Amino acid sequence: IMKKYNFNKLIRSNLPERMKKEGVALFGRHLTDEEFAKELKNKLVEEAGEVQDTDSREDMIKELADVMEVIEALTLLHGITKEEIEKERLLKCNINGRFLAANFVDYIEVPVSNHKVIEYLEKRPGLF
Repeated sequence: IMKKYNFNKLIRSNLPERMKKEGVALFGRHLTDEEFAKELKNKLVEEAGEVQDTDSREDMIKELADVMEVIEALTLLHGITKEEIEKERLLKCNINGRFLAANFVDYIEVPVSNHKVIEYLEKRPGLF
């Protein structure tokens, strides 16, 4: 008798063989590139959540490694190089700066006449 658990998520490539050795039956499929891209994005959010839940440096290293593995898969799928990402990262640092502890914003106030900023913020419900 088997107990069924719905996964509906990507797993790492070595896991199916390990799971089978433990008597686990896997039921899945090969994703299209479009489905794979979507599921990698879902995996990135999942792994980022695990980073958020870490309490130790050791766990942080493990979870960041998982995030980087997902990023690696996304870059390969989309033909993006690490150099392209680094170039964009540096550009954003030069334009917008870095993330620093001194720059946490509790709230902002926008003049009602500033339609550009208000439109930007209202297009992103849930973020602000």
